[in-house]
Amino acid sequence: MEEMELILDEGEGYLIEFKESVSDSLAKEMVAFANSSGGRIFLGVSDEGVIKGVNITNRLRSQVQDVARKCDPPVSIILDELANVLIIEVREGTDKPHSCKDGFFIRTGPSSQKLRRDEIIDYFNHEGKIRFDEQFCMDFKYPDDFSEERFQRYLQQCKITSNLSSEQIFTNLGVAQRQAGRLLVEFAMKVGH
Repeated sequence: MEEMELILDEGEGYLIEFKESVSDSLAKEMVAFANSSGGRIFLGVSDEGVIKGVNITNRLRSQVQDVARKCDPPVSIILDELANVLIIEVREGTDKPHSCKDGFFIRTGPSSQKLRRDEIIDYFNHEGKIRFDEQFCMDFKYPDDFSEERFQRYLQQCKITSNLSSEQIFTNLGVAQRQAGRLLVEFAMKVGH
């Protein structure tokens, strides 16, 4: 109980959020903590740090677990209770970034901030979810920018024989994809060009 008093006195912060009840914003807070360093949500506490309390039932626990499961990917939480307050410990995500129906969020100081489109792209890059070599090179025109002769020489050096066309080989290797009648090639393949 002493730790609870210290937390209430200090108020909300980077690792602490107060919620009076389960609301639509609970998923947003869970996602923000999972995308940051983790944190704890105190359900049954007002923004001012006053214990209002909640009726902690299996239904409430299940409701909170459902919110965590509906995040994409699901958020890992541990539930605890103290003095009619449900404490939701949100673990830092191992498969970031997490999102909820309202978008992608991170913890910034004592609040959760929605990421803009460019910030989401940066976040995916930072987490290693987007790799340069797996991106399509939009300025590479197949077959104009492609050397069939070099490719056949490469296949011979690797002792690869195939009755497939070059395009079929690229597609089977996963380094190219046909979209809107055009063969899109990954940067990894262009680098070898």
